[in-house]
Amino acid sequence: MMPQAQQTTSAVGALAVPQDPLESAGDATGEAPPKQVALAMERLTRAARVIADIRLGADRLLEALFMAADARDQSNSKAVELILKEETSMRQHFQDLRALGRQLEDSGVLNGSLKSRGNSWGLHMPLVCPDGAVVAYAWKRQLAGQAGASAVDRTRLALKAFTDQKRRFFPHLDDEVSGDGEIGTTKKRLNSQGLIMSQREEFREKKSLSDILKELEHEFPNARIFTYQRLDWLKRASLLSSSAIENSADPLKEHILNHSSNTRFGSVNVAAADQAAVIELLVPSVFRAVVSLHPAGSTNPDAVSFFATDEGGNHIHARGLSVHHVFRHVTEHADKALQYFVCVDNNLSLSLLLRWICSHQTLFSKTCSKCGRLLVMDKSLALLLPPVHRAYQETMATISSQTESTPPTKAVHPDHISAYHIGCSADDC
Repeated sequence: MMPQAQQTTSAVGALAVPQDPLESAGDATGEAPPKQVALAMERLTRAARVIADIRLGADRLLEALFMAADARDQSNSKAVELILKEETSMRQHFQDLRALGRQLEDSGVLNGSLKSRGNSWGLHMPLVCPDGAVVAYAWKRQLAGQAGASAVDRTRLALKAFTDQKRRFFPHLDDEVSGDGEIGTTKKRLNSQGLIMSQREEFREKKSLSDILKELEHEFPNARIFTYQRLDWLKRASLLSSSAIENSADPLKEHILNHSSNTRFGSVNVAAADQAAVIELLVPSVFRAVVSLHPAGSTNPDAVSFFATDEGGNHIHARGLSVHHVFRHVTEHADKALQYFVCVDNNLSLSLLLRWICSHQTLFSKTCSKCGRLLVMDKSLALLLPPVHRAYQETMATISSQTESTPPTKAVHPDHISAYHIGCSADDC
């Protein structure tokens, strides 16, 4: 009887996780990253379903154990059969999950080497969460953002290649387009490019976390910036409430300000910044943004989410979702922005991300750059929404223009970043 049961279990295991038709394609080194991303997202969806089955099976197994404890002699055999059935089902689910994990490792998604920043996927290892379903969701969210950022990056590189070819083979077109009729316009442009490049290289020098936050506070005085260790932020988020969301007399906030890893610049605590794992960026009455750094104290952003200033609860973290649709849309767009900044320049990714976040201080006041309206009806939600998309590609241009003509301490006005409604923005905005 037992050998037959083992053969049946192995047969079911072989059928539960069939061989992927794209398995060999995903493992090939020459495969296009978008295909690998799509394959990985499909596997993560299956993993999320298996994790849900495991959680339900655990509940049923506990229920069977309680029934066996309370059962009498005549019904004891029935309870034992139920326990054995649930135990077999749980074993099968775990085998399916192990097989999916091996497939994801083979495709390079869960490989430990992805912790380095030199990989072509541009992914970050998400923190291990106590709930397995949250881990699968975090991976899918990162992969979706990376897929959008990859498409934007490929379009940008194609446009740059076309522009370079045009300047190489048709240099006279630049002078004709300017229409100023002056001789030596191209030469002046080339001379100025050398100065701009040297200034840009100076701006790109590796900066510490405290330096980045110092500059950000000087540029955006309306934004309040705080840093926390992970446990401190969990305590902070659990105590947030609508009645005391911006109360400076919050005892925990004062404790973190004076003792732990809070950064409010007048006196910069460099040691605290070196241990910071969470950045809270608060614009009163507009939004609260939470940025996760991995590892702690680094300038490598790992995740970002937006929330209303009157929100409170345990869902306020870098991978959480707001209860308001406006900030849910902003968070979805922020995932793509994060992956884009990491792909463009990892050393500048945190600085670019924080400046792009600060451009949302006009979230409820800046009109759409395309239709010129402030509120537009979202037909799917039947809600009036403001322009929730900010063009993150323009953040790099803003920094470039800042290095050309403005001192580094001058505030960058948020109106420099274009704003779009969901229906007005292009896919690459």
